[in-house]
Amino acid sequence: MKQTLGVLFCLISFWGISQPDRTYRLSELENAVKDSVYSLDLRREKLYAIPAIVFELPNLRQLNLSKNKLELLGDSITLLKKLNRLDLSHNKFKAIPYAIFRLENLTHLSLGMNQIERIPDEIAYLTQLESLDLYDNAINYFSPSLKMIATLKKLDIQGVMYGHVMHDKLVEDFKHCILLIDPPCSCMD
Repeated sequence: MKQTLGVLFCLISFWGISQPDRTYRLSELENAVKDSVYSLDLRREKLYAIPAIVFELPNLRQLNLSKNKLELLGDSITLLKKLNRLDLSHNKFKAIPYAIFRLENLTHLSLGMNQIERIPDEIAYLTQLESLDLYDNAINYFSPSLKMIATLKKLDIQGVMYGHVMHDKLVEDFKHCILLIDPPCSCMD
């Protein structure tokens, strides 16, 4: 009996039936067992939209869409109910896609290297958010709701220039978490 279970476990591992530590690529999804895909790396795929097959992955927890050509996200992203890590850095977003605010389990969100100017009030819907990367954006408005997210442990806004007044306010508002911010610039005062 023990040998049978050992062989069965080896076969399951070999065929990729249950490998929560494995990260899949787009080319591997067609042959993957959809329920067994927990992590998906779609960076550098030259995507303008998320492929429909992604929304057939009910247990997806980590999705890396960095370094693509995405400008819009679409509401289908909300089908990924277990998603807790989303990397949208190095794309062409001008605003945070509103569909993201309906991802209740999101703990890590990366939007660095986009063209985002505002952090809207809806950011407060991300009540599990622990890490928010917004580096190298031109953010000129932070909703007061952001500092109210009790779970927030890290905020990265490096590469964004602020004058002394705004810099001091951000340091004060986010003293409860790790704040990655560049020194203030007198040229912005």
